[in-house]
Amino acid sequence: MIRAFISVNLTPGIRQKIGEAERDFDMKGIKLVEPSLIHVTLKFLGNIEEAKVGEIEAALKKVSVRPFKARMRSLGGFPNPRNPRVIWVGAEGDFAELNKQVEALMEEIGFPREGRFQPHVTIGRVKFPTPEQKQDLPGLFEKYKDFDAGEMTVDSIHLMKSTLSPKGPRYDVLKEIPLAR
Repeated sequence: MIRAFISVNLTPGIRQKIGEAERDFDMKGIKLVEPSLIHVTLKFLGNIEEAKVGEIEAALKKVSVRPFKARMRSLGGFPNPRNPRVIWVGAEGDFAELNKQVEALMEEIGFPREGRFQPHVTIGRVKFPTPEQKQDLPGLFEKYKDFDAGEMTVDSIHLMKSTLSPKGPRYDVLKEIPLAR
């Protein structure tokens, strides 16, 4: 069994800019995501049989979204900036349509649909909110509301393997699927 998800992986330049912004959020109780691991999750698959990789790849090749320009900008917190559990950077572009098609194709091969999709990249998780965080985070979100990590062309999606360890997760590309031309 392998733990898997489907993503759009970001360019090194965008990851670097996001990593620079992350430094302001490096405080007790917040677990930041290593910049090299930042991505847009289209669908989390969970634990799958390794033999299912070919079937998933074949289904993903049916995605009919054409390559598109995407921009990673703005920064906020889910469920809200006053009491965030997740710190995110917004992902602009044709992600909603891409997610819709991925969800439909994965449902056809036995993966249940997930709930509402909000295109973003997770840059941190607030584990143990402190009074200082509750005071400081809204101001940081305001500081970064116009944050712009840059633009990229989304021309492929990735089937990823996630390996969890005490040092943190490691992500490996199992399959890269080009978008329709």
